[in-house]
Amino acid sequence: MVHIILLILKILGLLLLVVLGLILLLLLLVLFVPVRYRAEGSYDEKVKGKVRVSWLLHLISVTLSYEKDFIMTVRLFGFRILKPKKMDHELREAGEIMVQTMEIKPEEAVEDIKEEIQKKPEKGSKSRALSRKEKKSQSRVWSYEEEDIQSHTQSHEEEDIHNRSQPSKEEKPPENDGKISWFSKLKEKIRKQVLKLKFFFHRICDTLKAVKDKKEMVQAWVSNKENQKTVKLLLRQFKKLIRHILPRRGKGNVTFGFDDPYLTGQVLTYASVIYPFCYKHLNLYPVFDQVVFKADGNFKGKIRIGTVLAIGGRMLLDKNFRVQLKKWLR
Repeated sequence: MVHIILLILKILGLLLLVVLGLILLLLLLVLFVPVRYRAEGSYDEKVKGKVRVSWLLHLISVTLSYEKDFIMTVRLFGFRILKPKKMDHELREAGEIMVQTMEIKPEEAVEDIKEEIQKKPEKGSKSRALSRKEKKSQSRVWSYEEEDIQSHTQSHEEEDIHNRSQPSKEEKPPENDGKISWFSKLKEKIRKQVLKLKFFFHRICDTLKAVKDKKEMVQAWVSNKENQKTVKLLLRQFKKLIRHILPRRGKGNVTFGFDDPYLTGQVLTYASVIYPFCYKHLNLYPVFDQVVFKADGNFKGKIRIGTVLAIGGRMLLDKNFRVQLKKWLR
Protein backbone atom coordinates (compact mmCIF):
# COMPACT_ATOMS: atom_id res chain seq x y z
CA MET A 1 0.00 0.00 0.00
CA VAL A 2 2.83 2.39 0.88
CA HIS A 3 4.63 1.56 -2.39
CA ILE A 4 1.49 2.47 -4.38
CA ILE A 5 1.13 5.80 -2.57
CA LEU A 6 4.81 6.62 -3.18
CA LEU A 7 4.47 5.69 -6.86
CA ILE A 8 1.42 7.96 -7.23
CA LEU A 9 3.27 10.82 -5.51
CA LYS A 10 6.28 10.23 -7.76
CA ILE A 11 4.09 10.41 -10.89
CA LEU A 12 2.35 13.56 -9.63
CA GLY A 13 5.73 15.17 -8.87
CA LEU A 14 7.01 14.36 -12.37
CA LEU A 15 3.85 15.79 -13.94
CA LEU A 16 4.20 18.93 -11.83
CA LEU A 17 7.84 19.33 -12.90
CA VAL A 18 6.88 18.86 -16.56
CA VAL A 19 4.13 21.50 -16.27
CA LEU A 20 6.47 23.95 -14.53
CA GLY A 21 9.14 23.30 -17.15
CA LEU A 22 6.69 23.98 -19.96
CA ILE A 23 5.53 27.20 -18.29
CA LEU A 24 9.16 28.30 -17.81
CA LEU A 25 9.98 27.43 -21.42
CA LEU A 26 6.97 29.37 -22.70
CA LEU A 27 7.90 32.36 -20.52
CA LEU A 28 11.49 32.34 -21.84
CA LEU A 29 10.23 32.07 -25.42
CA VAL A 30 7.91 35.03 -24.95
CA LEU A 31 10.63 37.15 -23.31
CA PHE A 32 13.62 36.39 -25.49
CA VAL A 33 12.30 35.27 -28.90
CA PRO A 34 11.76 38.50 -30.86
CA VAL A 35 8.66 39.49 -32.75
CA ARG A 36 9.84 40.18 -36.29
CA TYR A 37 8.14 42.60 -38.64
CA ARG A 38 8.58 43.49 -42.28
CA ALA A 39 6.92 46.41 -44.04
CA GLU A 40 6.98 47.39 -47.68
CA GLY A 41 4.95 49.94 -49.57
CA SER A 42 4.87 52.61 -52.24
CA TYR A 43 2.91 55.66 -53.29
CA ASP A 44 2.66 56.89 -56.87
CA GLU A 45 -0.87 58.29 -57.20
CA LYS A 46 -1.99 55.02 -55.57
CA VAL A 47 -1.22 53.52 -52.19
CA LYS A 48 0.16 50.00 -51.94
CA GLY A 49 1.44 48.39 -48.78
CA LYS A 50 2.06 45.15 -46.97
CA VAL A 51 3.01 44.44 -43.34
CA ARG A 52 3.91 41.01 -41.97
CA VAL A 53 4.42 40.23 -38.29
CA SER A 54 5.72 36.80 -37.25
CA TRP A 55 6.91 35.07 -34.10
CA LEU A 56 8.92 31.90 -33.41
CA LEU A 57 9.97 30.87 -36.93
CA HIS A 58 6.57 31.84 -38.40
CA LEU A 59 4.71 29.75 -35.84
CA ILE A 60 2.23 32.61 -35.70
CA SER A 61 2.10 35.17 -38.51
CA VAL A 62 -0.24 38.03 -39.34
CA THR A 63 -0.22 39.70 -42.76
CA LEU A 64 -1.90 42.99 -43.56
CA SER A 65 -2.00 44.16 -47.17
CA TYR A 66 -3.66 47.00 -49.02
CA GLU A 67 -3.82 47.64 -52.77
CA LYS A 68 -7.45 48.00 -53.76
CA ASP A 69 -8.95 46.35 -50.69
CA PHE A 70 -7.73 45.86 -47.16
CA ILE A 71 -6.90 42.17 -46.52
CA MET A 72 -5.81 40.54 -43.25
CA THR A 73 -4.55 36.96 -43.02
CA VAL A 74 -3.67 35.01 -39.85
CA ARG A 75 -1.69 31.76 -39.99
CA LEU A 76 -0.76 29.20 -37.33
CA PHE A 77 1.94 26.62 -38.19
CA GLY A 78 1.60 27.82 -41.79
CA PHE A 79 -2.14 27.01 -41.93
CA ARG A 80 -4.65 29.77 -42.38
CA ILE A 81 -6.95 29.99 -39.35
CA LEU A 82 -8.96 33.04 -40.46
CA LYS A 83 -10.28 33.74 -43.91
CA PRO A 84 -8.95 36.90 -45.55
CA LYS A 85 -11.27 39.76 -44.70
CA LYS A 86 -12.17 41.74 -47.81
CA MET A 87 -14.61 44.46 -48.68
CA ASP A 88 -18.06 42.87 -49.15
CA HIS A 89 -19.76 43.03 -52.54
CA GLU A 90 -22.95 44.23 -50.81
CA LEU A 91 -21.20 47.42 -49.74
CA ARG A 92 -20.10 48.04 -53.31
CA GLU A 93 -23.64 47.47 -54.63
CA ALA A 94 -25.01 49.82 -51.97
CA GLY A 95 -22.46 52.44 -53.02
CA GLU A 96 -23.46 52.08 -56.68
CA ILE A 97 -27.15 52.45 -55.77
CA MET A 98 -26.39 55.60 -53.79
CA VAL A 99 -24.46 57.04 -56.74
CA GLN A 100 -27.37 56.29 -59.08
CA THR A 101 -29.87 57.94 -56.75
CA MET A 102 -27.67 61.04 -56.46
CA GLU A 103 -27.58 61.28 -60.26
CA ILE A 104 -31.42 61.30 -60.59
CA LYS A 105 -32.80 64.76 -61.37
CA PRO A 106 -35.57 66.23 -59.14
CA GLU A 107 -38.00 66.56 -62.11
CA GLU A 108 -37.74 62.82 -62.83
CA ALA A 109 -38.29 62.02 -59.15
CA VAL A 110 -41.47 64.17 -59.07
CA GLU A 111 -42.84 62.45 -62.19
CA ASP A 112 -42.19 59.00 -60.66
CA ILE A 113 -44.07 59.99 -57.51
CA LYS A 114 -47.05 61.25 -59.55
CA GLU A 115 -47.21 57.96 -61.46
CA GLU A 116 -47.18 55.97 -58.22
CA ILE A 117 -50.00 58.09 -56.80
CA GLN A 118 -52.14 57.54 -59.89
CA LYS A 119 -51.57 53.77 -59.77
CA LYS A 120 -52.79 53.42 -56.16
CA PRO A 121 -56.37 52.08 -55.61
CA GLU A 122 -59.35 54.07 -54.33
CA LYS A 123 -58.95 52.67 -50.82
CA GLY A 124 -55.94 54.84 -50.44
CA SER A 125 -58.05 57.91 -51.31
CA LYS A 126 -60.62 56.99 -48.62
CA SER A 127 -57.90 56.55 -46.05
CA ARG A 128 -56.47 59.91 -47.10
CA ALA A 129 -59.88 61.56 -46.67
CA LEU A 130 -60.22 60.04 -43.23
CA SER A 131 -56.75 61.18 -42.30
CA ARG A 132 -57.61 64.71 -43.47
CA LYS A 133 -60.73 64.72 -41.29
CA GLU A 134 -58.73 63.52 -38.33
CA LYS A 135 -56.15 66.25 -38.96
CA LYS A 136 -58.92 68.91 -39.12
CA SER A 137 -60.43 67.68 -35.83
CA GLN A 138 -57.04 67.66 -34.18
CA SER A 139 -56.30 71.17 -35.44
CA ARG A 140 -59.65 72.36 -34.00
CA VAL A 141 -58.87 70.81 -30.61
CA TRP A 142 -55.43 72.39 -30.61
CA SER A 143 -56.91 75.82 -31.56
CA TYR A 144 -59.43 75.56 -28.67
CA GLU A 145 -56.68 74.68 -26.25
CA GLU A 146 -54.52 77.58 -27.48
CA GLU A 147 -57.43 80.02 -27.07
CA ASP A 148 -58.03 78.82 -23.48
CA ILE A 149 -54.35 79.20 -22.63
CA GLN A 150 -54.19 82.68 -24.15
CA SER A 151 -57.30 83.88 -22.31
CA HIS A 152 -55.95 82.45 -19.05
CA THR A 153 -52.56 84.17 -19.46
CA GLN A 154 -54.23 87.49 -20.44
CA SER A 155 -56.39 87.46 -17.32
CA HIS A 156 -53.32 86.86 -15.13
CA GLU A 157 -51.42 89.67 -16.84
CA GLU A 158 -54.33 92.11 -16.32
CA GLU A 159 -54.45 91.23 -12.62
CA ASP A 160 -50.69 91.81 -12.26
CA ILE A 161 -50.90 95.18 -14.02
CA HIS A 162 -53.85 96.23 -11.84
CA ASN A 163 -51.98 95.24 -8.65
CA ARG A 164 -48.84 97.08 -9.72
CA SER A 165 -50.73 100.24 -10.69
CA GLN A 166 -52.31 100.55 -7.22
CA PRO A 167 -49.72 101.77 -4.68
CA SER A 168 -49.77 100.30 -1.19
CA LYS A 169 -51.12 102.23 1.74
CA GLU A 170 -47.85 102.20 3.65
CA GLU A 171 -45.63 103.36 0.77
CA LYS A 172 -45.95 106.90 -0.58
CA PRO A 173 -45.04 107.86 -4.14
CA PRO A 174 -41.68 109.68 -4.21
CA GLU A 175 -41.45 113.28 -5.26
CA ASN A 176 -39.41 114.36 -8.30
CA ASP A 177 -39.41 110.76 -9.58
CA GLY A 178 -37.85 111.61 -12.96
CA LYS A 179 -34.74 113.29 -11.55
CA ILE A 180 -34.11 110.59 -8.93
CA SER A 181 -34.52 107.71 -11.42
CA TRP A 182 -32.11 109.33 -13.91
CA PHE A 183 -29.51 109.94 -11.18
CA SER A 184 -29.88 106.39 -9.80
CA LYS A 185 -29.45 104.86 -13.28
CA LEU A 186 -26.26 106.87 -13.87
CA LYS A 187 -24.92 105.92 -10.45
CA GLU A 188 -25.68 102.22 -11.10
CA LYS A 189 -23.87 102.29 -14.47
CA ILE A 190 -20.77 103.89 -12.93
CA ARG A 191 -20.78 101.34 -10.13
CA LYS A 192 -20.97 98.44 -12.62
CA GLN A 193 -18.08 99.79 -14.68
CA VAL A 194 -15.92 100.17 -11.57
CA LEU A 195 -16.72 96.61 -10.50
CA LYS A 196 -15.79 95.32 -13.96
CA LEU A 197 -12.45 97.12 -13.84
CA LYS A 198 -11.74 95.75 -10.37
CA PHE A 199 -12.61 92.22 -11.47
CA PHE A 200 -10.41 92.58 -14.57
CA PHE A 201 -7.38 93.75 -12.56
CA HIS A 202 -7.92 91.02 -9.94
CA ARG A 203 -8.01 88.39 -12.67
CA ILE A 204 -4.76 89.70 -14.20
CA CYS A 205 -3.09 89.63 -10.77
CA ASP A 206 -4.29 86.06 -10.17
CA THR A 207 -2.94 84.86 -13.51
CA LEU A 208 0.42 86.55 -12.91
CA LYS A 209 0.64 84.96 -9.46
CA ALA A 210 -0.23 81.53 -10.90
CA VAL A 211 2.42 81.87 -13.62
CA LYS A 212 4.97 83.00 -11.05
CA ASP A 213 4.13 80.07 -8.76
CA LYS A 214 4.38 77.59 -11.64
CA LYS A 215 7.66 79.11 -12.78
CA GLU A 216 9.07 78.80 -9.27
CA MET A 217 7.80 75.20 -9.04
CA VAL A 218 9.39 74.28 -12.38
CA GLN A 219 12.67 75.93 -11.44
CA ALA A 220 12.67 74.17 -8.07
CA TRP A 221 11.90 70.82 -9.74
CA VAL A 222 14.64 71.25 -12.35
CA SER A 223 17.24 72.48 -9.86
CA ASN A 224 16.77 69.37 -7.71
CA LYS A 225 19.67 66.94 -8.24
CA GLU A 226 17.50 63.85 -7.84
CA ASN A 227 15.13 65.07 -10.53
CA GLN A 228 18.05 65.81 -12.84
CA LYS A 229 19.29 62.24 -12.41
CA THR A 230 15.77 60.94 -13.14
CA VAL A 231 15.48 63.03 -16.33
CA LYS A 232 18.86 61.80 -17.58
CA LEU A 233 17.83 58.21 -16.82
CA LEU A 234 14.55 58.66 -18.73
CA LEU A 235 16.34 60.10 -21.75
CA ARG A 236 18.83 57.23 -21.83
CA GLN A 237 16.13 54.58 -21.55
CA PHE A 238 13.95 56.33 -24.14
CA LYS A 239 16.85 56.37 -26.63
CA LYS A 240 17.42 52.66 -26.03
CA LEU A 241 13.74 51.93 -26.60
CA ILE A 242 13.62 53.89 -29.87
CA ARG A 243 16.78 52.22 -31.15
CA HIS A 244 15.36 48.81 -30.31
CA ILE A 245 11.99 49.42 -32.00
CA LEU A 246 13.22 51.15 -35.18
CA PRO A 247 13.97 48.93 -38.21
CA ARG A 248 17.54 47.70 -38.56
CA ARG A 249 17.45 46.89 -42.27
CA GLY A 250 15.83 48.44 -45.27
CA LYS A 251 15.81 51.54 -47.36
CA GLY A 252 13.23 54.16 -48.25
CA ASN A 253 13.11 56.84 -50.92
CA VAL A 254 10.95 59.97 -50.86
CA THR A 255 10.71 62.39 -53.79
CA PHE A 256 8.76 65.60 -53.20
CA GLY A 257 8.35 69.00 -54.79
CA PHE A 258 6.00 72.03 -54.96
CA ASP A 259 5.26 74.87 -57.36
CA ASP A 260 7.03 77.32 -55.08
CA PRO A 261 10.73 76.47 -54.59
CA TYR A 262 10.68 78.39 -51.29
CA LEU A 263 8.04 76.01 -49.90
CA THR A 264 10.11 73.01 -51.00
CA GLY A 265 13.12 74.47 -49.21
CA GLN A 266 11.07 75.00 -46.03
CA VAL A 267 9.90 71.37 -46.03
CA LEU A 268 13.48 70.23 -46.54
CA THR A 269 14.57 72.41 -43.60
CA TYR A 270 11.97 70.87 -41.29
CA ALA A 271 12.89 67.36 -42.49
CA SER A 272 16.55 68.00 -41.69
CA VAL A 273 15.67 68.00 -37.98
CA ILE A 274 14.60 64.32 -38.13
CA TYR A 275 16.93 63.20 -40.92
CA PRO A 276 20.05 62.63 -38.73
CA PHE A 277 18.17 59.89 -36.85
CA CYS A 278 17.13 57.98 -40.00
CA TYR A 279 19.70 58.90 -42.67
CA LYS A 280 20.87 55.28 -42.91
CA HIS A 281 17.43 54.06 -43.95
CA LEU A 282 15.92 57.03 -45.78
CA ASN A 283 16.82 59.07 -48.86
CA LEU A 284 15.20 62.44 -49.62
CA TYR A 285 15.07 63.82 -53.17
CA PRO A 286 13.67 67.38 -53.38
CA VAL A 287 12.40 68.70 -56.74
CA PHE A 288 12.21 72.48 -57.08
CA ASP A 289 10.58 72.87 -60.52
CA GLN A 290 7.43 70.70 -60.40
CA VAL A 291 4.74 69.29 -58.11
CA VAL A 292 5.54 65.69 -57.32
CA PHE A 293 5.32 63.23 -54.47
CA LYS A 294 6.52 59.64 -54.68
CA ALA A 295 7.60 57.24 -51.96
CA ASP A 296 8.67 53.61 -51.67
CA GLY A 297 10.42 51.55 -49.06
CA ASN A 298 11.17 48.15 -47.59
CA PHE A 299 12.00 47.79 -43.88
CA LYS A 300 12.75 44.95 -41.47
CA GLY A 301 13.02 44.94 -37.72
CA LYS A 302 12.36 43.03 -34.53
CA ILE A 303 11.08 43.76 -31.04
CA ARG A 304 12.06 41.67 -28.04
CA ILE A 305 9.54 41.84 -25.20
CA GLY A 306 12.21 41.06 -22.61
CA THR A 307 14.23 44.11 -23.68
CA VAL A 308 11.19 46.38 -23.47
CA LEU A 309 10.35 45.08 -19.99
CA ALA A 310 13.98 45.51 -18.89
CA ILE A 311 13.93 49.17 -20.00
CA GLY A 312 10.68 49.76 -18.11
CA GLY A 313 11.97 47.91 -15.05
CA ARG A 314 15.15 49.99 -15.01
CA MET A 315 13.04 53.15 -14.80
CA LEU A 316 10.81 51.71 -12.06
CA LEU A 317 13.85 50.83 -9.94
CA ASP A 318 14.55 54.54 -9.53
CA LYS A 319 12.86 55.67 -6.30
CA ASN A 320 12.46 59.29 -7.39
CA PHE A 321 10.79 58.17 -10.64
CA ARG A 322 8.25 56.11 -8.66
CA VAL A 323 7.46 59.10 -6.43
CA GLN A 324 7.02 61.44 -9.41
CA LEU A 325 4.92 58.82 -11.24
CA LYS A 326 2.53 58.61 -8.28
CA LYS A 327 2.18 62.41 -8.28
CA TRP A 328 1.50 62.52 -12.02
CA LEU A 329 -1.11 59.76 -11.76
CA ARG A 330 -2.93 61.67 -9.05
